[in-house]
Amino acid sequence: MILILGRFQPLHNGHMKVIEDALKEDKEIIIAIGSPGKSNQKANPFSGEERKEMIERTLKASNIPARIFFVPDRPSDEGYVEHVLEQIREKPDKIITENPWTIDLFTKAGYDVHITPRYFGISASEIRRRIAEGEEWESMVPKQISEAVKKIGGIDRIKGLNH
Repeated sequence: MILILGRFQPLHNGHMKVIEDALKEDKEIIIAIGSPGKSNQKANPFSGEERKEMIERTLKASNIPARIFFVPDRPSDEGYVEHVLEQIREKPDKIITENPWTIDLFTKAGYDVHITPRYFGISASEIRRRIAEGEEWESMVPKQISEAVKKIGGIDRIKGLNH
């Protein structure tokens, strides 16, 4: 089982490539959405539920089976790995992430950690910046994501959080 950890603010084409690559290695994929309690912030505009729904719709459209869990933030590093495992209720064979803090904690705990490549040069931060500045961003995300962002008023939300 492969665990993919991220905030997915929002899920983008680079994330999808990581998920597709992981699926070629292992048919059991778990996606852990970090910081689900954060929303309406510049770096975290979407709620955990909004992100989960966006990811579910995108994976369904691509016929990608995956389980999705929330991993709430903790006040300290201590016990974070165990906290993640409690949320997903399994011990993964491999961890995929690009967060240096998560890489460090899981590596120290003895897990096989793979650093996510920055596919297509895309980052969620860049997508949010482009939305805020009225630049083109939709080519960087799956169609289901751009539809959902518009449907929930995400464009105005992000612009409001950046001013």
